[in-house]
Amino acid sequence: MKDYIKINQAIDKKNIQDLKENMQRLKVEGGYPKRFTYPTILQFELTGQCNLACKHCYNRSGDEDRETLMTPDKWCELARQIVKDGGIFQCIISGGEPLLLGDKLFDIMDILHDDGTSFVVITNAFLLTPEKVKRFVKYRYFWFQVSIDGHCADIHDSFRGVPGSWKRAVYGALEISHAGIPLVIAHSVTPQNLPYVDKMVELSYQLGANSIILGEILPSGRAFQHSELLLSLEQRNYLYSMIAQLSKEYAGKISINRTADLKIQMQKYAIENNSGGIIRPNGDFRLDCMAPFIIGNILKDRLKDIWINKGIDAWHDARVTDFINSIQFNEQHGNIPNHVGSDILL
Repeated sequence: MKDYIKINQAIDKKNIQDLKENMQRLKVEGGYPKRFTYPTILQFELTGQCNLACKHCYNRSGDEDRETLMTPDKWCELARQIVKDGGIFQCIISGGEPLLLGDKLFDIMDILHDDGTSFVVITNAFLLTPEKVKRFVKYRYFWFQVSIDGHCADIHDSFRGVPGSWKRAVYGALEISHAGIPLVIAHSVTPQNLPYVDKMVELSYQLGANSIILGEILPSGRAFQHSELLLSLEQRNYLYSMIAQLSKEYAGKISINRTADLKIQMQKYAIENNSGGIIRPNGDFRLDCMAPFIIGNILKDRLKDIWINKGIDAWHDARVTDFINSIQFNEQHGNIPNHVGSDILL
């Protein structure tokens, strides 16, 4: 078998070099701003609670110590503040499980929708009833993401910790695609489900998905307690070979993607202008789900002030640069950072 890992690494490195050269050229020519004076993309982690207990959850949603200080009313207040300050292009709705907010979820989305914002919704779809799908139809989407981690109930339900969750996810995803909303399936690849990647792609195609994202588990959150979820070097190479094979087989039918290499993704963020970040359930404004840096808390300071004071150039902070440089290739786990532990306040 070819060394697909090295092939993908070479492609990633070339893409980074091309991005760097294009960004430099565009800035010199005046075709790209030197900085964004307000976020263009924000992710709302609406709650720290979840109705499932996934073995790999990076932020341990649903654990007793997950603090949710951002009430639905506070999220609405933040949304109105964002609109007043000029608005954002994209809002990523996630959690925990965002559908746990019930009708309040749509109140938050309505405020941004009326200002022209488009959405990405990330859900386990357990609560995604046909009635809720009808309400979701009104919004503009980059995509609507449903997590399905097995081609059958046994694998998915064991991984997600709740019996019946596979059936709910499959039916919810089907309702989304039938409603004309662009569907993406997110599939966490583990040694257990790796042999069935082809069946998972087939299922996603049958559900009407535009794309499937095949993601490796990174050692973070609950995954620290489940090393059996991590792919070996040989398994990772097999996954990449299957992506290449299935991409040819399903060309023009469904897009088959892998999650970005961690170091490459961090380098990409550092090259581009900082465009946003994640607002967490406790109000923290975090740079990224895998970069352990916080630039402020919106329960203490206005979002715009946080952005102007720290957000604009946060990816060029020496501590962030050191973090990116610390990400080294590990034959057992792929590219992982040396930093493990609490978030760092910039």
